[in-house]
Amino acid sequence: MAVATSLILGADGRPLIPARRGYDGAARSRRTSNWRTSSTGPNLEIAGALVTLRDRHRDLARNNPWARRAIQSIVTNWVGSGLRAQWSSARRQARWSAWWESTACDADGRLDGYGLQALITRAVVESGEVLVRRRPRRAEAGPIPLHIQILECDFLDSSRRAELADGYIDQGIQFDALGRRVGYWLFNSHPGESYRAGRTSSFYAASDILHIFRGDRPGQVRGVPWGTGSINRLRMLDDYQDAQLERQRLAACYMGFRRIPDPSLIDGQDSRDDYVLLDKLEPGAVEDLPPGWDIEFASPPQPEDDESFTKGILRAVASDYGIPYDTLTGDLSAVNFSSARMGFQEFSRNIETWRWQLLAPQFLVPLVAWYLDAEAIGGFNGRPEQPLWTAPARQVVDPAREIPALREAVRSGFMSLPQAIRAQGFDPLVLATEHAAYLAELDKLGIAFDSDARHPETGPSAVAATPPNDQEDPAP
Repeated sequence: MAVATSLILGADGRPLIPARRGYDGAARSRRTSNWRTSSTGPNLEIAGALVTLRDRHRDLARNNPWARRAIQSIVTNWVGSGLRAQWSSARRQARWSAWWESTACDADGRLDGYGLQALITRAVVESGEVLVRRRPRRAEAGPIPLHIQILECDFLDSSRRAELADGYIDQGIQFDALGRRVGYWLFNSHPGESYRAGRTSSFYAASDILHIFRGDRPGQVRGVPWGTGSINRLRMLDDYQDAQLERQRLAACYMGFRRIPDPSLIDGQDSRDDYVLLDKLEPGAVEDLPPGWDIEFASPPQPEDDESFTKGILRAVASDYGIPYDTLTGDLSAVNFSSARMGFQEFSRNIETWRWQLLAPQFLVPLVAWYLDAEAIGGFNGRPEQPLWTAPARQVVDPAREIPALREAVRSGFMSLPQAIRAQGFDPLVLATEHAAYLAELDKLGIAFDSDARHPETGPSAVAATPPNDQEDPAP
């Protein structure tokens, strides 16, 4: 069925097109005249800014207390004491622990696997990306002939960009015709170490290199430092606080100025042209002023509310890094149980995303594949598997409220007991083994506690039975 429409005709007889309301954000006006934007792709955009962003963020990480705090807070909450692997085989668990929980896994021989996790995550936050290299060793070098080497992203030869017959190279990363990573062009030494000359880049297969970074746009091949939206804010806040500190220091410099009517009274000074004024104010100093001289200090405008201004900047910085304001600043003056819990819940979602959508697929899963290959080289032929990874325990804000809620969730079937145990940062099997061994010792000693669910009649206090006779061996 046709629908009749009415048109409004103009003076020339042509229909007038009614004006449509568009997007204010796309309007070109006086307010947006200085808003410069571009339609560059993610890699062209990063290539022109990466080195500057990385160098500036590293400078903030060295010298700015807020940037240092943000980076440390992310790393501490992201991996903490380390994500632990739980294997199905006790023998493989023992081999893994002997390798991963010692410096045998580190090519530099300084850190264990948990220390490497912290080093990797810090490099990702501070520099935007990090490289992990597989360094196979001879089988006689140890039961697991594998070393892990952590390399800063500066090792990537970003100047290598070319079109190849079967692919291309972009910022030191080589791709095949389908856009899959084939390998990396790495310098033989850090380009920032000026005392090492003769740097050249060599090709390393992608199967031996892990490139870990947070991808914010589809097709992005390099990572940028976190907190890029706060680099200028942190720098200017530093300058502002330095100026305020200098202002307070000058205010504390109580000194006097003495006017002398006769210039000849000043030692060695006959005229105002030869007089040199002190360029540094010091407490207790007395400055002689020739006739006609006067001192005037500038009075720059001061912010009406310095504390609110600083807090506003730091809230923006915390939001950019994805951490709570109180975590960034340590300011708990306005925090209560509810606000702390709500803030940490949001932070926890970020942590979970960083763990399982960034660190796990880019590092933990391929690391396990490397480890299984090394096991086979070492003569251990077990079935391939992926272990269960347990994150460190989260500190409970209010145990009196949170522990009962966790217990009710398990009893109601909303989560399993192993899930609840992992949520506290423990390995369920290790905990069960410890429980069994401890209960066996209690039974041997004839002691029962009310925490032992096998004896609900025990009551709130420990009940000691007749201790066993030390002179007799226990019955088999």
